[in-house]
Amino acid sequence: MNACDECPIADKIHECCGRFPDSGESVGFMLEGNVRVAACPHLDGGGRCSIYYQRPLKCQMHYCDGVNRDGFG
Repeated sequence: MNACDECPIADKIHECCGRFPDSGESVGFMLEGNVRVAACPHLDGGGRCSIYYQRPLKCQMHYCDGVNRDGFG
């Protein structure tokens, strides 16, 4: 489990996981209620980062709720 697993997916999409930071790439992701949003292509079907332990520095340095989530969480 990593520090981001508890974050609600809608918050992740809005705050940090709306696109892949190194390339700007995003893909369609379905939220509850059949709401389709743009999201990082590395989110799995459950909204977890599939490359969390190899994620880019921009992701590692993201501040969330005043907590620095750098390193490996």
